[in-house]
Amino acid sequence: MTPATNEKLDVYKTHQRHNESDRDIEARALLICASQLDAARTSKENSEFYMEAIKRNQQLWTIFQVALCDPGNPLPRELKTTLLNLSCYVDRVSFRALAEFKPPLLSSLIDINRGIATGLSKKTKIENMVSAAPPVLPTGSVTTTA
Repeated sequence: MTPATNEKLDVYKTHQRHNESDRDIEARALLICASQLDAARTSKENSEFYMEAIKRNQQLWTIFQVALCDPGNPLPRELKTTLLNLSCYVDRVSFRALAEFKPPLLSSLIDINRGIATGLSKKTKIENMVSAAPPVLPTGSVTTTA
């Protein structure tokens, strides 16, 4: 790529991030980690990359754990409990994968990240109803149909 192309790509990425919701950011982070874990799972050559991919994913899940334990977190208690239990599983599998260098263990972490990212990417029922509702016209507006 040329420097001009790189600059345009950087501007696009910055703009994209400024327009993302928290859910979009979390989904993207999970997908990036899933992609790195998948590359680490299939690469038999680079054990350092394997370890870094696992550590990065575990750091992301640690951030989720902290956010889930925050008393101000608006998620329903049952969902927080489920996600915290899932994060404990991610920790156990991550520690085992690091200690034993077993790339097949990463498959479940990849599936979890992709599954959660898919859920985060889906609109809620309310968001779907709002986007499907006809636009509200200002008072005094006249609409005609052909």
